[in-house]
Parts: sequence; C-alpha cells; structure tokens
Amino acid sequence: MTNEQAEQILKELEMLRKLKLMEMFDKGYSQAQLAQILGVSQPTISRMFPKASGKKKAQVND
Repeated sequence: MTNEQAEQILKELEMLRKLKLMEMFDKGYSQAQLAQILGVSQPTISRMFPKASGKKKAQVND
C-alpha cells in the first residue's frame, strides 16, 4: 500500500465518522453525549459539525 492510498483511506474513514456523528446528532444525541461516547471534549465535537447544522436547528425552532 502506498502512502497516497493510506491517506485516501484515512480521509474516507474521517468522512464516515463525521456522517455517523451527524446521524446520531439528528437522532437526538447531544454534543455532550457524543463527546462522552468518543472520549473527547464537547468543543471537539462542536468543531466537527459544520456551521450550517446549527442554523438548521434554529430554523426548525422558528
């Protein structure tokens, strides 16, 4: 396996991780719960979410 192939696999895994986090968030998990599951801080989870996700939630509540 080349370094380029390994880097591509890592990028794909990171994308899958983010998609799973978004799915869990949409199912009602809080950022604090997701942080606890992953063993990271809540601010780390917050940085993983695109800015649009906060706007999406705000629009739903309007």
